Amino acid sequence: MARYTHTVDNKGRVIVPAKLREQLDGVLIVTQGIDKGFLAAYTPEEFEVIKDQILNHSSTGYEIRKLKREVLGSSTVCEFDGQGRISVPAFLWKHISVDPGEEVCFIHVFDKIEICAQSFYDKLQEEETPLSEMDLSRYEIRGL
Repeated sequence: MARYTHTVDNKGRVIVPAKLREQLDGVLIVTQGIDKGFLAAYTPEEFEVIKDQILNHSSTGYEIRKLKREVLGSSTVCEFDGQGRISVPAFLWKHISVDPGEEVCFIHVFDKIEICAQSFYDKLQEEETPLSEMDLSRYEIRGL
């Protein structure tokens, strides 16, 4: 896991960090994340698992219809160009309030890559409760 920062160019392209590109096969599926201010990027295989799980549920529930619209409906195949960039559509950058010339964070969290505005990430770090002040005991994660 790691966090990297790169700048979005005037065409909505951004360099995928080299350390991440080494682990990927030249393509990411980028979509809206479920947390406000974040995009989520998956390998095609990881996204297929997510898609199958969503589609396995009946569309009678509002939450599933919303997931279909916002996660599946906004998903975009982004192939790496020769310089290691992906071209993310303007509507996805708008969703996380990123304009050309702004820096974005790539946060590798193993099952996906989260993408957000650097300014949003910095503000979130200032405002959120630090891990040291949270009761994480119910998760039974040893060694933290």
